Amino acid sequence: MLRGKSLTKEILFMAAAGPIILSTLFLPNAAQMLKPLIRWRKNWNKIDRHLIRNAIKRLNNKRLVALTQKGDNLYIEISENGKKLIKNFDYDDLILPRPKKWDKKWHLVIFDIPEKKKRERRAFSLKLKNMGLYPLQESAFIYPYDCQDEIDFVCEFLSISQYVNYCIVENITKKEGELRRIFNLNLS
Repeated sequence: MLRGKSLTKEILFMAAAGPIILSTLFLPNAAQMLKPLIRWRKNWNKIDRHLIRNAIKRLNNKRLVALTQKGDNLYIEISENGKKLIKNFDYDDLILPRPKKWDKKWHLVIFDIPEKKKRERRAFSLKLKNMGLYPLQESAFIYPYDCQDEIDFVCEFLSISQYVNYCIVENITKKEGELRRIFNLNLS
């Protein structure tokens, strides 16, 4: 797996955006071309051809990219395995929004995932907890801010969209005070 901040990971993300002509990565100004995509590098001059070549070699060996000859140019294109890995990065790094001001609406995620998908059900519950949603009941989680896009992404990733409902609730009869404390919301 590719973990943390690495040139290899950044090149994989570049390939996901579209095919890259390999020769452009070895031009003298390659560091300048990569600058918008590789934000964590402090010294652009330290990205050299050797590092780029090794990163591409690692990606190709792991079958995360494919090298394709088209005319005089050699292209790097992301493979299906590379697309799956990027999807995992997004899934693992998912962070829920937390605006400064609360609109006093609750965002409720309820689900009824069948027994045949119990692994997905467990993974979904765990992901909701890890993202910061509070479990109201076994199959009902709540959050004070809009997180529908993130919930939709997790559902698509786990292939459980048809079993999950996303609701916006203005009133909760029980536990509202407790929920406001849990989420550190202004009680006024």
